[in-house]
Amino acid sequence: MAGARLQDVAQRVGVSLATASLALSGKGRISVEVREKIQAVADQLGYRVRGGQKARPSGAQGLVGIFHLDDRSHEWNFMRPILLELERAMLREGYAPVMIPVSVLASTQEPLRIVEGHGLSAVFSVQFGDEKLFEDLERRGILLVTVNNSNFQDRHYSVCVDDFQGAYEGTQYLVSLGHRSIAFVEYERPDMPALMADRFVGFRKALDENQLVFSPDQRITIAFMDSARLVKRLGSLFTKPGRPTAVFAHDDYLGLYVISALRELGLRVPQDVSLIAPGDVLDYSLPGQPQITTMRINTSLLGRIAANLMLERFRHDHEEVHVLKVKEQLVKRESCSGIAEGE
Repeated sequence: MAGARLQDVAQRVGVSLATASLALSGKGRISVEVREKIQAVADQLGYRVRGGQKARPSGAQGLVGIFHLDDRSHEWNFMRPILLELERAMLREGYAPVMIPVSVLASTQEPLRIVEGHGLSAVFSVQFGDEKLFEDLERRGILLVTVNNSNFQDRHYSVCVDDFQGAYEGTQYLVSLGHRSIAFVEYERPDMPALMADRFVGFRKALDENQLVFSPDQRITIAFMDSARLVKRLGSLFTKPGRPTAVFAHDDYLGLYVISALRELGLRVPQDVSLIAPGDVLDYSLPGQPQITTMRINTSLLGRIAANLMLERFRHDHEEVHVLKVKEQLVKRESCSGIAEGE
């Protein structure tokens, strides 16, 4: 079989791409029976391991797909550097990137048809997640790297953000400024439960380490950008005696809504309430943009690391899934202020 590919061998035997690669390279804990069967099929198809030579994707003209969400316009400033870095890296290595806009509500078959229609052999998925789709891709021998979606880090090659540590360090920064009562504000993200859990658990860990009390009403969860609900919930919390002096918001886009809601309640940021959030979803170079202190996520770095991980997969697949995490960095702007002792 001319031009036989590793995925052809894997599909014929009925094993994963990684198992076929490990068996033919003499690595991994694979039974003699399976290893011999894989080798026999490889010989039959005429497939030969190419040592350390880079294995280019076998799709048309080395095409590599990039899934990106097209129904999250408010996150475009955040996602754009990831997409640019992926595109640059693939072009630099001689691969042609194909941008594939998808929706959170997209059916599994729709993006799969696009992948197969273009003859892609590798796909990046930026923030978008669909377990059935991902399983179908890997089953077909299509290499996958997920980017900034920690839901799949135990099953697929992933590059994501250390949201737990970022929330922990952001909360510690508020504590270092003297804040002892801190509210946590988030919006529902059913597509990213791991992200929501990591940020809240990191936040709580910082409070617990400092022996700070946190009551259930200090956690406010709203539907996506439900400003009316946010004003109502903040109003019930910030009109009580001993109200919070700071807010940790899910991201800095939500932080804008928090600033607006507090303003309706007659409270100013940072004079009355300090605010910190992971980001940077907002473009802080725009004139008039409120300058929110963030735990910055370096999305350009996310893109570069994801590209390198995919290139590594092109060269040789590993027995175990690889997960790489990027640390968030504190960027001090104008939304946090200190509290004097005893205030």
